Amino acid sequence: MNEKKIKQLISLTIKKLSIKVKDIKDQLPEEDRNVITYSKNFTLSLSNYCINQCGYCFYNYKIPKLNSESNVILLSNEHIVNLIQKAFQNECKEALIMSGERPGRFLEVKKELEKRKCSDFIEFVKDVSTYLLDFNILPHTNLGYLTYDEIKNLKKYNASMGLMLESTSMKLFEKGEVHEHSLGKMPKKRIEHINNAGKLKIPFTTGLLLGIGESIEDIIGDLYLIKEINDKYGHIQEVIIQNFINKQNIPYQPRKSITLEDMLKIVGFARIIFENDIAIQVPPNLIPGFEREFIDMGIDDFGGISPFTLDFINPENQWPQIEDLYKICKEKGYNLKERLPIYSKFIKKESFCPENIKKVIDNINLDDKYSVV
Repeated sequence: MNEKKIKQLISLTIKKLSIKVKDIKDQLPEEDRNVITYSKNFTLSLSNYCINQCGYCFYNYKIPKLNSESNVILLSNEHIVNLIQKAFQNECKEALIMSGERPGRFLEVKKELEKRKCSDFIEFVKDVSTYLLDFNILPHTNLGYLTYDEIKNLKKYNASMGLMLESTSMKLFEKGEVHEHSLGKMPKKRIEHINNAGKLKIPFTTGLLLGIGESIEDIIGDLYLIKEINDKYGHIQEVIIQNFINKQNIPYQPRKSITLEDMLKIVGFARIIFENDIAIQVPPNLIPGFEREFIDMGIDDFGGISPFTLDFINPENQWPQIEDLYKICKEKGYNLKERLPIYSKFIKKESFCPENIKKVIDNINLDDKYSVV
C-alpha cells in the first residue's frame, strides 16, 4: 500500500472530505444521487455455537446472556416456521441467515442435525433457505468462513451472501488481543472466502469492524484491499463500516473507543477509495442521532432493519423506525427507498442471479411508501 496515499487521506479534514465526497456523488445519474436505501429484513440466528472466541463478541454461546434462550444449539424447526410466518406477515423481503463459525463441529449441534436428518450444517441451511424462497423471502447468508464448495452449494439458494473482513491486522492475534483465540478470523481465510465468492459470481457484502485495536493505517489498507478484490471480480455490492459498541460480560474493553469524527472520516475515506462502485452502509442503530452527518459523508444504505427481530450482535441497540429514517432523509433532500438483499445491477448481471432467485424476485413488490416521487 502506498504510504503517501495513506498520509494524504489521513491529513484531510472532515470539511475537505465532505467536499470530495460530494464531487464523487455528483458523478452519479440524477435519479440515483439522492437515494438512501434499506432492506426490510429479519434474522434467523440458527446457532451461536462458534469455534472462535473473539474478545469483542457478545453473540458467542459462551457469553452469559440475560435470557437463557439466547444461547441456541440449533434453532428449532417450530421456531423457524414461526419466525418466517411472522416475517411474511410483516412483508419482510430478506432473511439474514447467520450463525457462529463452524457450529457443526460441536457434538451438541451434530446430534441436533442428525435428529433433523441433515448430513451437515450446510444442508440444514439449504433446507431453511428453500423454505424461505417458498414464502418469496430472499435469503442472505453469513455463517463465517466457508470453503469454495460450501459457498458454491449455497449459491442457488441465496440472493446474496456476506462475510465481514473485520480487519487484516495481525496485531489483533497477539496475546491479550481480540483475535488471540480466533484462528477462523485469520485474514488469509477471510480474503480467500471473499475471493471465492467473486469467482462464483455471488453478490457480496463485506465490511470492517472499527475500534477493536486496529490502526488508521490498517483501516485504509483494508479499504484498498476490498477495492482491489472488487476490481478483479466486480461482486462486492456494499461495504459495512461498523463501530464496536461496548457491552457487559465480554472480555474486550477498549482503552479508547472510536469517536464519531473517526467514523465519519473513515466513511469519507471509503467513498474516496470506492468512488461510486460500491455502496457504503453504516448500521443506523449504532449511530443514533448522527444519521444526518453520515448522509453528508456519502453513505448509500442503512442496511437491514427488522420490524421484530433484534440485532443479535448488538441486542441493546434497537433498530430505528423506518418512518423516522424517512423524515431524516427527506430533511436532507434524500429519498429513502426499500431495496432487496441483491442490488438491482446484479439481478441483470450475467451469472450473478440464479433463475430460481429471479422467479422469486418477480413475485416481490417493494414497498415504496417511503419514497419521495
